[in-house]
Amino acid sequence: MVVSVVIPAYNAAGVLSQCVSSVLSQDGVEVEVVIVDDGSADDTLAVATGFAEADPRVRVVSKPNGGVSSARNAGLDAATGEVVVFVDADDALVPGALSSVCSRLSYGGVDCLVFGMQVEPPELTPLTLAHRLAPSDGIFEDDVRRLVFREHTHPYAFRVAFMRDFLTRNDLRFDETLSLGEDEAFLMVAYGSAHRVITSSEQLYLYRMSADSASHKDNESKALSVKLDKHLRLVESVLTSWKQRGLDRSCDPDLLNWALDLLMLDVSRLRPTEQAAFYQRLWPVLTAYFGPDGGRDVAYRVTAPCVKAIQRAAFSTSKRFRVPVVSKALLITFYVTSRGFGAVAERALAALRGRGAY
Repeated sequence: MVVSVVIPAYNAAGVLSQCVSSVLSQDGVEVEVVIVDDGSADDTLAVATGFAEADPRVRVVSKPNGGVSSARNAGLDAATGEVVVFVDADDALVPGALSSVCSRLSYGGVDCLVFGMQVEPPELTPLTLAHRLAPSDGIFEDDVRRLVFREHTHPYAFRVAFMRDFLTRNDLRFDETLSLGEDEAFLMVAYGSAHRVITSSEQLYLYRMSADSASHKDNESKALSVKLDKHLRLVESVLTSWKQRGLDRSCDPDLLNWALDLLMLDVSRLRPTEQAAFYQRLWPVLTAYFGPDGGRDVAYRVTAPCVKAIQRAAFSTSKRFRVPVVSKALLITFYVTSRGFGAVAERALAALRGRGAY
């Protein structure tokens, strides 16, 4: 079994060597390394080319800068192995990782394997990620709802090993129009398309985090608006893909909850008039997938009042809103019911300490 390891690299000259070395040193498995230089302005291409000249297992793809999704798609096009794994250029695989991956994927009919990760240094682990570093051990067969919405299988594509024929059969690609949440969009469609997925608690991936990347810096209104724009595009991408592919409609209540969970807390930090303007943009996205009531007919009991409030704002002719679109009471009830009190308290504590979720 050959494993193609796709490494998208942009201005990664200082970290790429350690990453590639961690892959080439994997024992007991045949490896193909595909380094995609995404139009770097530093010596990334030279470093990558040096590896390719020294080791026939390494291939280099050079392309104009297009972002990580574009680079991963280019790597998918170039990969020839039976298994595809993504590794970011500033991260690494732990020793023996790919051998473990292959042994688990040797079971028949498996589409992908989801495994755990370690954060380096451990003290910079975001509080809300600390107990989500690994999924539980299990096998999921057409159990989309549990896999997509109720297990720790998100949001990183580098925590998943895919059978390449599964990706090819389902034409699974990264959405190159997304600049935030591209992994989440890819995984939600991939899991929704899979018939057999194995999850492993083994922490096979080494995720390197800097102090800057661990801090929570989306409090300024301008940054918040940009983040919400990107998250709205993410919701639209996922809902459009699920509809086009005819994925499991029994998951609609969870899919609606996922979209509102992603958006409503951040929207509540805007001024009421800005909240209404945002929800007026969200409403056609919801109705395009769920129908004219925006999902109220399939919503969980705690979710339906939130959808009703959003619908009111979407059809309002008022130019000024003096109170939040979704009241604080509704918001608290939704998040406590959906996430549990402990998770809500954890997120609040993380925000206070400046160590948000990743």
